[in-house]
Amino acid sequence: MHFAASAEGALELLENGVEPEIMLILSDINMPGMSGIDLLKRAKTRWPDLSVAMITAYGDEDTLRNAMEGGAAAFINKPIDFANLKGLIADMRAARLS
Repeated sequence: MHFAASAEGALELLENGVEPEIMLILSDINMPGMSGIDLLKRAKTRWPDLSVAMITAYGDEDTLRNAMEGGAAAFINKPIDFANLKGLIADMRAARLS
């Protein structure tokens, strides 16, 4: 696992080719600086096969639509159900390996 304190930090990690290879980004939508939606769009433009799951406490329809139109693989509402998150990660890993 790799952690970034901001969307800009996450993009920097990706640009530098982190190991092991990143298979999934979990990003909050509301962050200081660049938003998670902007991170999603930039990451999907540069790495179209990279899965990005968006996390938010504000699950309104516009936010969901923007995330899905931007290429989000999943939309996770807070509070996070970690059992469901673990299943989501396992499913994405299995899909990537098949």
